[in-house]
Amino acid sequence: MNATEVSSAEIQAWAEDKMGKQRLPLPTKPKGKDPTFEYPEDPSKLVSIEIGQWMSKFTAWFNYATSLLGKITSKLVTLDSEYKHNINTRRAEVLDELPARPAGDVVESCVLAKHDELTPLYKRRLKLLTIKELLEARIKIYEKGYQAMSRELTLRGMEAEIQ
Repeated sequence: MNATEVSSAEIQAWAEDKMGKQRLPLPTKPKGKDPTFEYPEDPSKLVSIEIGQWMSKFTAWFNYATSLLGKITSKLVTLDSEYKHNINTRRAEVLDELPARPAGDVVESCVLAKHDELTPLYKRRLKLLTIKELLEARIKIYEKGYQAMSRELTLRGMEAEIQ
């Protein structure tokens, strides 16, 4: 089998099957239907139960976003490998037209300009990279929100011990 005949979809299906056999559960999407949430401006004004509810929400969102990130990253690994392989196999065609020692990005751009059949692969890769970045940003938001609520509960516990 030639390396160009390797299918990223087959590898993705194989990896998902392998992970499925591990019986590791994935979190379901949190029940909230709103696409946005309003973060409390001052967590110190919340009662302890509300802080606990916020911590539970942040944990649910964090876990769900992390599971989505794992799925996207696994798809990206196979797609990125396929993309780089296609670029590198066509690299020699454009090197003769470029000045000595061109940057990798220049070679990649020239290959993409010369081979329109790589455009759909390039677009899919960009979409997955964009989603990956968005998920990583959201994960950080949920993590920071959880930490802020946890700090508030810790402060309240320390204040209760002092009094």
